[in-house]
Order: sequence, then C-alpha cells, then structure tokens
Amino acid sequence: MSPTSRPSARPARHLLAPLVGVVLLAAAVVLLHRTLRHYSWAELGGDLLALGPGVALAALGATAVSYLAMTGYDALALRYVEHPLPYRRYGLASFVATAFGNNLGASAVVGAALRARVYSSWQVPGSAITRIIGFNAVTLALGAAVLAGTGVLHDPVRAGEALHLPRAAVLALGSLLLASVVGYLAWAAAGRSVGARRWRVAKPSPGLAVAQVLLSTFEWLTMAAALHVLLPAGDRLPFLPFAAAFAVATLAGLVSNVPGGLGVFETALVVLIGSTTSPAGLAVALVAYRLCYFVLPLLLAAVLLVAHEARRGATALGAARTAAGTPGPAAGSPVRVPSVLTPSVLALSVAGAGVFMVVVGDLPGRALDVSAVTISLAGLSALLVARGLHLRLRRAWVATVVLLTGVTAVAAAHGDLVLSAVTAGLALLLVPARTAFHRGAPFALPRNPVWPVTAAALVGAAVWWHESGGSGGAVDAPLLVASVSGDTPGADRLAMAAGAVGILIGGRRVLRAAAPTPKAPCEVEMARVSEIVARSGRCTSHLAFTGDKRFHFSPAGTSFLMYQVEGRSWVVMGDPVGDPRDVQDLVGSFVALVDRHGGRPVFYNVAADHADLYRRCGLSLAKLGEEAVVPLDDFTLTGKARVNLRNCRNKSQRMGLTVDVVPAQDVAPLLPALREVSDAWLTHRNGKEKRFSLGAFDEEYVARFPLAVVRHEGRVVAFATLWTDGEGREVQVDLMRRLPDGPRTVMTYLFVECILWAKENGFASFSLGVAPLAGLRGDARPSAWDRVGHLLWTHGERFYNFKGLRAFKQGFQPRWRTCYVAVPGGLALPNAMVDVATLVGGGIRGVVRG
Repeated sequence: MSPTSRPSARPARHLLAPLVGVVLLAAAVVLLHRTLRHYSWAELGGDLLALGPGVALAALGATAVSYLAMTGYDALALRYVEHPLPYRRYGLASFVATAFGNNLGASAVVGAALRARVYSSWQVPGSAITRIIGFNAVTLALGAAVLAGTGVLHDPVRAGEALHLPRAAVLALGSLLLASVVGYLAWAAAGRSVGARRWRVAKPSPGLAVAQVLLSTFEWLTMAAALHVLLPAGDRLPFLPFAAAFAVATLAGLVSNVPGGLGVFETALVVLIGSTTSPAGLAVALVAYRLCYFVLPLLLAAVLLVAHEARRGATALGAARTAAGTPGPAAGSPVRVPSVLTPSVLALSVAGAGVFMVVVGDLPGRALDVSAVTISLAGLSALLVARGLHLRLRRAWVATVVLLTGVTAVAAAHGDLVLSAVTAGLALLLVPARTAFHRGAPFALPRNPVWPVTAAALVGAAVWWHESGGSGGAVDAPLLVASVSGDTPGADRLAMAAGAVGILIGGRRVLRAAAPTPKAPCEVEMARVSEIVARSGRCTSHLAFTGDKRFHFSPAGTSFLMYQVEGRSWVVMGDPVGDPRDVQDLVGSFVALVDRHGGRPVFYNVAADHADLYRRCGLSLAKLGEEAVVPLDDFTLTGKARVNLRNCRNKSQRMGLTVDVVPAQDVAPLLPALREVSDAWLTHRNGKEKRFSLGAFDEEYVARFPLAVVRHEGRVVAFATLWTDGEGREVQVDLMRRLPDGPRTVMTYLFVECILWAKENGFASFSLGVAPLAGLRGDARPSAWDRVGHLLWTHGERFYNFKGLRAFKQGFQPRWRTCYVAVPGGLALPNAMVDVATLVGGGIRGVVRG
C-alpha cells in the first residue's frame, strides 16, 4: 500500500484542512527543492540505469509481494462478512483499488469506490461491501500503528522533527498507537459487538484479529523493502529502523491533509534518514520507487479495470437486449461497450500524471531539454482535461488525446522513453473508450474568438519566455516551487502567472456545461400537449399549462414529459403523460438526452407504476410523501366517522357560506374578485407564488378549469381550481386561496362541497394532494433519506406545517398513496431536492415561507 495514501482519521469536513494541506505541500516542496538543488536532474536517467537489473528486480519483487499481501486483506474481510468468493474475483478488486488509491491519494475514498464497483458486479450485497471496506481500513491501520508507534518510540527526537511535534507529544502518540493495537486484540478476545440498532459493529474472532495485525505489519514491511533495496548500499540504515522511519514518514503524509501526502512523505524521509543517506542517492531511490510501486501497477490496474468494465458492459448490454426483446449483435461479432466507470478511471489516470508534473515539474526519467515550468503547465492542463474526462465530455477527450500525443512526440524526439511510454500508454487507453465520451459537442469555431485567442497568447508567451531563457535562464523548478521561492525573478513569476491564467481560460471552455438553451413551447407543441392531456392525462398533467415547463415527446408523439432545468437537475414533474405503450421509449430517450448534456435526471412526485423502469434507467426511488385520495363510491357525511366534517358543513351553512362550482367557460367574469382574494392571501403570508409543482394565479391558467367558489353574503371569500383526469374518474384541487379574515371553517367546508360535487357528477375519487414527508420511516433500518425526512417531520413544524397538513387531510378518511422522487444514487438526492425547491419557490426561503 502507498506510503502516502493511507486512510486518515482527520475530520474531512474541516474547512481549514485544504488550506493547511496547500501550505504544508508548498513548504515540503520548497524544502525538497533546496535539499536536492545541487543534484543534476539531467543525470537522473543514467542514475536509474546504474541501479542495475538486480536491484530493480528486487524492488519489483517486493512490490509484487506487497500487492499480493494486500489481497489478503480482502480474503480476511470476506471471511469476516461470511461471503466467500474465489481469489480471481476478490484479487482483482483488491489490486485495482490499491493501485489507484496509491497513485491518486485519498485511497480510503478511491479504493472504497473501486472495491464497491468490482464487488457489486459479483452480486455482493451492499451491506457486505460496506463492512469489507471498513474491515480493510482497520486492517491497514493496525500495521501502520505497529510500525509508526515503534518508530516514534525508537527515535522520538527525529520523529518530532518530521512531524513538527514536541518530544512529549511524540512519545504520547507512539504509546497511543501501540495501545490501540493491544486494545483491538483485547476487544476481539473478550469484548462485545459495539453500536446501536443497525449500526452495530461485530467483533472479529481472536484468530482473525491476530491475522489482521500480522498480515498488515508484513505488508508494510514489504512496502518499505521496495524502497530500502533501492537506496545506495553503503548508505542504507538497517532494515528495521528504516521500516520504522518509513512508517513515521507515512504518518506525516497522513496528517498533512495533502492528497496522497505527495512531497510531505519525501520531506519527512529526508529529515529522518537524510544524515545517513546522500541526497542524490535518496532522490534516485525515491524516483525509482515511484516507478516500481506506483506507475507500473497503475498501468496494469488500468488495463485490467478497463477490460473488466468492457466485459461487464457487454454482459449488461446483452441482458438489456434480451429483456427488451431486441436482437443482439451478429454471431461472432465483438461487443465493445465502454462502461460508465471507464471515463472516471481514465480521468484519474490522467489526473495522477498531471499532479506529478505540477508538483515535481517532471515525470520520472525525464531527459528533456524543457523547463520544469513548461512541464508544470502541461500538468495543469492535464488536471483540467481530466475533470472533463470524468464528466464524459467529448471535447475533453479530444483535448486530452491532443495533449498526450503532443507530450509523447516531444518526449520521443528528445529520447525520453519513460515519459513517452507513460503518455502514449494513456493515449492508447483513451482510444478504445472514445464512444464513452458522448456529452456535448467536439470543438467548433467559437462565436467570440477573444477568449480562445487570449488563452493561446498567454500560454504561448509563458512557454516562449521560459524556453528562450527569460531573464537569464529558464527557471529550473516546478511551478509551485518557483512561485514561492525567493530566487525566482519577478518577470519569470509574471510569465508563470500568465501561463496558468491562460490554461484556466482554455480549461473553462473545455469544461463548459452544454446546457440547453431556454425555449418556450410553440403553439404546435401546446396543441399536441392539450390533445394528449384531454385524452389520457392524469390530474397533475394540467401543470403542463403553467407556462414554466419544457416538453419532451416520445418518438411516436403520443406521450410527453414536462420538465425544467435547474442547475444540473432536469426535473420532470410527475409521471409520463399519454400512451402507456410509449413510456419505456419516452423515459429512455429523455435519460439519454440528459446524459448527453451532462445533467442529472430527476422524476419528481411520481407513483410506483413505473418504478421498475426508473430503476432500469439507473435511478433510485426515495419516498417523497403520501397523497390523500378519497374514494367516492362509499363517501358519506352520515355516521360517526365523519361527524366533524358534518358539523363543519352545518356550521358554515348557518353562517351564510355557500359554495358554487363554476364551469370553466363562466370563470372569466369572476377573475377580478378572485385576484383580490389571491393578493390578500399572498400579502398575509408575506410570500410569493409557487410554481412548477402547483398552479399559480395566472388569469389565463385559472380560466382553464372548473372553479369552486365560496361566498359569504355575496362576497367571494375563497376559491379553488379543480383538475379532472382525461378519463373522467378523478378530481383534484390545485390552486386554493382564501381571505385572511374569512371564517376559519371555510377551507374544510370548501373541500367537503367539492367532494360531494365530484360524487354527484360520477367521479370515482377525489385527491386532496400530497402531504410532504408523511410516512417516512424513523424506525429500524430506514434509509438516510428516511431518517432526514422523519427528523424534519418530527421537529420541523416551525418551518412547515407537516403534521397539521396530514392531520387535516386525514379527517376526510382518505386512502394514502405513496409518492416518490427518482434520482441517481449518492449525493444526487439532496442536490436534486435543492434544485426542486428552487424551481418551486424561487429558493429555499420561498419554500419555507410558503
């Protein structure tokens, strides 16, 4: 495992962590630069070759044993979760996760994601994957604690210098690390499972715990051995003291908050063993170590993962075609389907090379007559296009291939086989995955050439300045070091800043989101929408006429989705409207459209009717609330069950209230009075119109529907618009307004009369609308969304009347119908709900204020 990418217990949400990491990284790189400034990097290639094949084979052997030992972590974890797998499967998951985590830093995150990806393809349950990841993290930490604790207690003075801690703190840290290992073994031998409810952590058996400590310690020793054999033979420390120093340096990289601990690990090692090892020998050993333990396993892991994902994609495509009843490819023809993960894997690989070039101003083995600043600028470009690769942007793929091809050509022309091999290998991995980068359009002539020309001019000027000698010679330091070094002339700093700004300007064009242009529906589209809604629409399909929706039609044109774009979310309001036979093609084409634009599909307030279809499209369903639906065949005000409704109706009638249901064609004369009621209601609530998920007071919109009007002594005191579905079976209340000083019973009375009217006119049910967050579980085994929703339901009355609204609707004795929101997994749900809130209320404040 990487010495600089171990899982850390630091608080990931601490706001100062990134800033501290940047400061420590800069300080570490400056120290390394000053320590090794007398070493001629032009001689690096020859020095690497001078190590000899025997030393290289020994380092590669230690590397192989270390990675092999890491697969043992997964073997123990699978025994712990009681889910056996053959070695060919969990060995792949372990190697790929370890190789990428080592190179890219944040191995706890990267490794967990890749392990989850590979294990899920072998049908390992999600709960077991989570436990495997946690078990591996503990195993890794045990070996680190043994070696690091031993190291700091063995030489607390040097450890304190490396960690920038006083001697007493170092001794306490070492004792704590060793005590934690002893405590873990004692817990496994005589303790009990810890936690509460579903969050209980089962203790391992004593034998399994001992195996964890021994295996992890052995793996750390083999990793240290891969570097130890590369040190000059005459300058080497004895192996065990070196392994302890190696572990302490790793701990320094962890606490630095630097991604991967890059630079900090090397600096700590210089402090700990620099007095016994020559700077030149240590520099060559560290570069060779990075090649053996990092670069070569990364390239192999990338090939294995892309091959695994291609096989998985081909299998998934065949299954999908079989389920859909569509023919597969011709017999014997290859099926090449780049997986959805392939862009992320390639992006991580390109980003890893970019980070190394930015920080080091080089790639291992460079013999180029090119300044370190120029190489750092190329690394910055690689970081930017890597982000575009992760987003699957077509223009990012083009830019990356061009960048890697250019670097390969320059490296090959100068005889640098290592650099050209690395960049050519990455470019070759990108070529077969070309079809996975389908979002947006490739580069085209810009409408406004000012910014592209500016970017090219700034980068060109910076490169010319540093390659032509600048103010007296090219800056022989990477971008980060040269920026903070006091030896860099001001003109050179200005040129570096210009180049960085130019790359950022160009990167902005590469990463620019391909959002659709706002487009109001034309008369032809609205006529088609009206026809579909009148024929087969549900009640909520009338939201298509609010004027704030876009429409996506099925290929046959007999169904549609109404949606709006907010941020990255393409929010569909309700289920598909129209011919049920078109639903699969409609939803599939919409999800593909969203994906091409790099967006996030969100299906808001949908029923369970199409749950399987949403899941097949890669979406997860989360409960949004419950809709109250009153069956009308047996609805009556007689009897004990609805005595409160009966009493409210009688009281309202005695006060002189009357309710009339006005047909849509007769609503226009009432609009001035309705406007007065609506304005008074909004003013009283100090709010503004909601939209998207319900109608707003727009005279043209209100006049489209039947209207229930409550009058008191001839004056309109309340009203509600009524939706009816295309089959004439259900009625639903939409826009409701009342005078603030009207009778308190007016809304209950309005609902009662509307329900009675619907029953008299032959409708089968009456919808009272959705009670948000109703029915979300807070008991055993709820989802994270259920827990958050239940918490809001329980304690959020000061912001929204959740319980009161449900209690009001429960008084009508309805049947509760579950409503869902379908979104991609992960953090998409909270982000999507924020976007929906923005659409509905013009921001969170508008939603809360009502």
